[in-house]
Amino acid sequence: MSSPRKLPLDVEEEILVRVPPHSLVRFRSVCKAWNTLYNDKRFANKQLSFARPEFLLKTHSHIYLISVDLNNDDPTSKVTDLCFDDLRGLGYDLYGVCDGYILLCDSYNEGGYVVWHPLLRQTKWIAWNGKSTWVESLGYDGSSLEKSYKVIATYDHTYINPFDDDFVRSFNVFKFASNVWKETYYSISSQEYMSIEDNDKSSTVSLNGNLYWTAYYRVTLEYFIRMLDYSKEVVKKFCILPFTANGSHNCGLAIYKGDRFSALQQCTSRRVVEIWVTEKEIGNGDNGEDVVWVKFMTIPIPKFPMVCNNRSSSYFVDHNYVYGKSFVMCFLDKKPKQAWVYIVRGKVCKKFKIDQVVRQKFQSSVYVPSLITIPNLETLDEDT
Repeated sequence: MSSPRKLPLDVEEEILVRVPPHSLVRFRSVCKAWNTLYNDKRFANKQLSFARPEFLLKTHSHIYLISVDLNNDDPTSKVTDLCFDDLRGLGYDLYGVCDGYILLCDSYNEGGYVVWHPLLRQTKWIAWNGKSTWVESLGYDGSSLEKSYKVIATYDHTYINPFDDDFVRSFNVFKFASNVWKETYYSISSQEYMSIEDNDKSSTVSLNGNLYWTAYYRVTLEYFIRMLDYSKEVVKKFCILPFTANGSHNCGLAIYKGDRFSALQQCTSRRVVEIWVTEKEIGNGDNGEDVVWVKFMTIPIPKFPMVCNNRSSSYFVDHNYVYGKSFVMCFLDKKPKQAWVYIVRGKVCKKFKIDQVVRQKFQSSVYVPSLITIPNLETLDEDT
């Protein structure tokens, strides 16, 4: 006989949704009710809002996950080899993460693209579309109740529309629902095209299915966030950043609390880091007009590493009401080549050396694990 339920199912759900997703996967066999709950899309999306950020490190032959525990006086870290045997030794680059999925792209545009869900051990292979492209990343159309996932790649040409003097750019869009590529176009005024300079897209982030990165106006040196709207498949300005462009500073962008932005500016000479966060959550469909930035923290540590200067660097910030504000970063130390994780809390800076990544380059990204399954896992035919 089955044991009587001691808690109502809705109370159990409120407890389980706060359990780390790595543990939830192991617990799904406890009972049928829990297994059913974990397969519920509503529960999976709710769990994602409680999941804690981690770091992904992609080397030539391995993908590592670095978990950081900030809920104690002495923060700790844990490194896990995700053991993706299919890609060991192959030239795949990390191009983005979204809803617990990892997007990898063949460096030579021959092996195509891979969407991998390490927690659920799911893999979706996407054949190369036959055109030379720059992969923007993975996202979804959030304008409907059901998320429609896509990979968007920029086709390598931009031309002038002879009728209105606008620049026209083309996208190659792969939709999970149809398993096919489709070319789309969007226009941008010649004035806007010539006046905007994108920063290094290594700090591109995904929020509400859309892609965001920093850019600035060449004349006014005004920094702002630019977005790739996955619903309309266009690139547009989102909101102004709380600092101006300066050749002696680097900047970065990250997600805060799962639904807001954090923006970072670092002096390249003194290495001082200043971080702002958006006051309110960024909702799906927001146009950025009402975004308000507040100062989060300053890191005045001399000789502090450069936070956002290449694809090996990534960061996130955390605010724990017991332990206060924390800044967490992953970066590559060049002399010697070594992966490190730094945690800054108040005046204390703790460093973790990642022994598994020594004397080699890597790509890093902030990663949030989830229980959301990859839709439409059929393998794409090579001649599609």
